[in-house]
Amino acid sequence: MQHVLNELVLPDRYERLCEHLGNEVANLLVKPSDKNIEVLQGLADEIRTRREGILVPLSGKTGVGKTTFAMNAAQWVPGAFTSSLQYEGDLTHDELSEAAKEFAKKFPADNSKIIPINIDHRENNPPSDAELAAIKRFLRTNAAGVPVVLFWPETDIKIAESLAERYVGIAGEASVDLPLICEGPAQDTWQEIARHTLSLSNSISHLEELGVDPADYVPSEFHTIGAFLRKISSDFNKQIMSLRRELETQIGVVVVFASESVDPGVLTQVTSANRYGLLDGHALISVTPQSTIGKWWDQRRGLLTRTIVQLSAGALCLPPTSAASCIRNFSDEMPLFDSAGYRRYGPARGVRDLLRSDLGKYLTSASMSRFETRGTPGDEASAAFQLLAEDGFNLGKDKRLNEILATGIEQLLNAEGVEFRKVTSEEKLPFCPLIPDNAVYFPDRVQCVEYTWRKGEFLNSSNRSSVAQYILTKLKNYATELGWLAE
Repeated sequence: MQHVLNELVLPDRYERLCEHLGNEVANLLVKPSDKNIEVLQGLADEIRTRREGILVPLSGKTGVGKTTFAMNAAQWVPGAFTSSLQYEGDLTHDELSEAAKEFAKKFPADNSKIIPINIDHRENNPPSDAELAAIKRFLRTNAAGVPVVLFWPETDIKIAESLAERYVGIAGEASVDLPLICEGPAQDTWQEIARHTLSLSNSISHLEELGVDPADYVPSEFHTIGAFLRKISSDFNKQIMSLRRELETQIGVVVVFASESVDPGVLTQVTSANRYGLLDGHALISVTPQSTIGKWWDQRRGLLTRTIVQLSAGALCLPPTSAASCIRNFSDEMPLFDSAGYRRYGPARGVRDLLRSDLGKYLTSASMSRFETRGTPGDEASAAFQLLAEDGFNLGKDKRLNEILATGIEQLLNAEGVEFRKVTSEEKLPFCPLIPDNAVYFPDRVQCVEYTWRKGEFLNSSNRSSVAQYILTKLKNYATELGWLAE
């Protein structure tokens, strides 16, 4: 699975947000000024009455929200408009008509809503007289079966005013003043928009604790919301680059709970809903607020967020089917299982069962889901794991199990064709004091795996605080060994 540091972004333009979030971008939309909404409503009423479209020069500074306004007319005046078409073709009657007809196929045959079209590729390059005549003809013919509102964003107010005057000169007066001056959302909403953008754009919450907090930026110091977001985005990207450079080699860590639990159980309460297995620092503290380790991290929430981000820290469940199969099939001998008649099928069976687990999928970057049905372990696997638990995991026995898992991981990665250099067990990393249970040396990072072997169904709700405390303690150990506590 890719390291979370390589995925963190803060888009500062509407187009980049759409590329990154798709339809979820609607969750970030904040309505423009009331005056802009009133004008858009007036345009809708006029178009319906006249049954023909209109060209709307849209003026405003770079970053004020012209594209956002034009591409979301359906959000601002619900029921009046369809979704918007971003048009980048030639300004001829035939090409505009063809594009509108093709776009209209997305909607029901009896659609009566106005289609907004955004001409966003001709800024500071107004239409020629021939192009303007073609636009006028296109707007009057209703080629898509319904009228169109054609937005023309412009940063230069003189060009926008000239275009409005030329259009009115050949098409007649409009009921609203043209050009439409885009004002964007109110300044007192900018910090919340930035915070929400940061949260929705990434799979981890509370990223402002890394040191770039939208609440620390003063909206009145910026001319537009675009400039405001661009400054925060620039600082955020610099911070992420700094975190990447701090470690000689990128490190990841995943805590693996091996027990009789067949699903993640309480882990779903302390991990991200957006990125499977990724830890949520605030959730971890919230389930064990009175514990010593919970109180310790509560005073260092920024460090906790940084630790999770910089280590791409996660937690997964290793169910008895996979755990018992790995131990049986990746070890040459296991007297405990031999005496119980638990058959050894060989490494191929171990690879199969490990790949089916969350750990196997995590290491091979296969798709994972918290809603995936994992089934019930066979009686043989459950009985085998119970034997291990009864025999105990202390006195160094867990180290032997970790060694077997390292062998299994190596065979799994080879079988799946995943590139790696080596897999180690209980060995110190060459560039820092850490000694993980397992370490997988991928070309771009070292993935540490920390196992905890437990009796019974350890991931049930009664152990929620214990699970959180174990994870928080492990994160503290990593932060300490990496020297982050002294900073």
